[in-house]
Amino acid sequence: MVFRYLPVRIGAAEAARLFWRPRAGNLYGLWRARPVKSGPDGYPASMELIWMPAYAFRLGLSRGQVRTSTWVSVDGSFGGFALFERRGLLKEGRPEEICLPAVVDQARAEHLARQGFLRYVMRRRGVKPNIEATEEVLPYHAPVWVYYYHRFGKKIDLAVLDGYAGNPMGGQVRAAIVNAFIQTRRVSSPHS
Repeated sequence: MVFRYLPVRIGAAEAARLFWRPRAGNLYGLWRARPVKSGPDGYPASMELIWMPAYAFRLGLSRGQVRTSTWVSVDGSFGGFALFERRGLLKEGRPEEICLPAVVDQARAEHLARQGFLRYVMRRRGVKPNIEATEEVLPYHAPVWVYYYHRFGKKIDLAVLDGYAGNPMGGQVRAAIVNAFIQTRRVSSPHS
């Protein structure tokens, strides 16, 4: 099996800046979330790059005599659906950082891709195409920056940032990361 990944566009310094950017949650820059560990350069040492699993599907579409296809993506951790426009950016190889295993299998991911694309098509106006066969499947990993910080006192929380686009990611991704770490710990610990 060929291992593919989406390249990282956001470096560690840029990710730290994005985690600390002024917004309502940090009183517009007056309060910074205290990192679990700080490095000698002032940047948080409690920030790491991990790779989340995903599947890209090319679905065949038909509208009358016209046949086309489109790429969609399903997250391999929790099954989130999105249109996929980064097919040409995928690189072959294996990253050095932690690669989380897929929780959603390929058959379930394909079902979620078809279901998600059908919902997307039904919301649009005009003539709607028929979804035909799946023409191609590409499993890949996407970069995610994880920042561990102290929430209140000694409680530790994490913030998640897309390593390609630099956008903050939601609660489902945070929960998927925590669940993957718990599962990895259970597998590696012989007394669980």
